[in-house]
Amino acid sequence: MHILYDDNMPFAKEVFTSLGHAQEFNHAQVNDIDVSHTDALMIRSTTKVNADLVKRLRQCQYVATATAGYNHLDFAALETAQMKAYHAAGCNAQAVSEYALSAALYALLATGRIQMQHDLSVLSELKVGVVGVGQVGSRVAQKFRALGCTVHCYDPPRATQEPDEPWADLSTIVACDIVCLHAPLVKDDPYPSFHLFNVEVLQQLRPEQILINAGRGEVIDNHALLKLCESQKMPTLVLDVWENEPDILTALIPHTLIATPHIAGHSLEGKTRGTFMLYEWLAEQIGQDASLRMHDFLPKCHKTYACHTAQLTIRDLTTLVWEIYDIAIDDREFRAKMAQSDCFSELRKAYRKPELDPTTKVRREFSVLEVTCADAYVAGVLQNLGFTTKSLI
Repeated sequence: MHILYDDNMPFAKEVFTSLGHAQEFNHAQVNDIDVSHTDALMIRSTTKVNADLVKRLRQCQYVATATAGYNHLDFAALETAQMKAYHAAGCNAQAVSEYALSAALYALLATGRIQMQHDLSVLSELKVGVVGVGQVGSRVAQKFRALGCTVHCYDPPRATQEPDEPWADLSTIVACDIVCLHAPLVKDDPYPSFHLFNVEVLQQLRPEQILINAGRGEVIDNHALLKLCESQKMPTLVLDVWENEPDILTALIPHTLIATPHIAGHSLEGKTRGTFMLYEWLAEQIGQDASLRMHDFLPKCHKTYACHTAQLTIRDLTTLVWEIYDIAIDDREFRAKMAQSDCFSELRKAYRKPELDPTTKVRREFSVLEVTCADAYVAGVLQNLGFTTKSLI
């Protein structure tokens, strides 16, 4: 079996060579290489699998993307060619939810809604609206609920399937203190998410709110958002995803508090989980054992912290969150690099890679931090946020 895999997938060489002859490729060169003898194509979202590429994959049977999103796959063309397709749903959900939490804390502090010395109970005054309650949105909702926030969820497709759940309408979401967008990009009826936040919806937002988009850029009408930002006060903006990536509307960047190049899910665990989900799927398809395990490949990163208090403060929480993921680092690099050139794709591909920048810090997930807790309630909160906890007793 000839397996072609994206060179931006961690540990891909190690796992795919166990299944056959494996060769890496760079997504920018996919149109220039011979793929006619490829049996399995393992990609990330930067490779667009359209009808032309499918036609060139003359003997390919399997196409899989190591990403949760799948808008870059032409399923109709793949089905016509009788190729099996797969996407790594949920592989980066934990990382994106950690991005949302880090962003929200940063924005709440920057706008004066909370202070470092406040008890965590101050967060119970906040209402959080989550748009799109799949793998990512569910984890985002869990984190904010763990902090005592009132969480409202908007997901029309799920609401039709689960009518007994307390789903919110869009007007309720738009009235929340923090609005988190995690919907997939859907352009077709009955529940399109494309430009869900159009000019009419955006005009309903207030300056004291926080709007976080770490889902799909096209859920917000970026041009309408820019016009409103230039003409009136808008909410505090956190944008990780943008319309028309990589050729984004750079004029929006100065209007954001946090801006990043679509890397919310790019923890080492998130990307590696995507690789291993593809490996396990492909092994099953071809009838081989998937004996390799993700935890055997991840570099050891065991951090510890002692929490002796029975009541967390905002300072305690931010210390823990930013020890693992300080979102301000990514914002600063994005602004500095984008001010020099339109390098969105390069920033995304080179994100937190020590081999490209020895000074960078590899991004890990909250679970690598083990917090020893003196209080069972505090341990429960931190565990629901994704940290590893153990008792002092």
